[in-house]
Amino acid sequence: MIGITGTTSGIGKALLDMPYNFVIFDRAHGDINDPEVVYNKLKDCKVFINNAWHNDCQTKLLNFFFTKWKDESKKIISIGSSVSSYMPTGSNYQDYVDYKRDLRKAHCDIVNLKTTKCKSYLINPGVTDTKLTANQSRKKMTTSDVVSIVRFVLEHKLYIPEIYFYVE
Repeated sequence: MIGITGTTSGIGKALLDMPYNFVIFDRAHGDINDPEVVYNKLKDCKVFINNAWHNDCQTKLLNFFFTKWKDESKKIISIGSSVSSYMPTGSNYQDYVDYKRDLRKAHCDIVNLKTTKCKSYLINPGVTDTKLTANQSRKKMTTSDVVSIVRFVLEHKLYIPEIYFYVE
């Protein structure tokens, strides 16, 4: 089973089209900013897809799940953003950028431990066609493009801690 947050729209909703059994945690299930509440619902899953973005909840969830799972053969897949590695111009989304950079830092701290059974993956898509980018007129990936990368991580035994990808 795969635990996942943020499935009411965008990337999270598209991820549910994959042929897996999901345990969902969305706003209707409780406070996404309370890692213990989220963990209690998803703790028996083998994989946690850390998708819901609301302030710093992704970083909190990554750290909480990792602390609980570090000695177990499980995966945490966080949906980051390519903006975590460069300064976007004119985006007016500085909070989003800051939170995604904090998520990347927490992920890198985990990866640098190197001795844990639980593996952290960070998937950093470029501009993706979601509510957040609806008013931007530029090339965008589809949510299906992001799903294909998540599916690759789930179905291959390769450990690729961080992936960046963009639309051509």
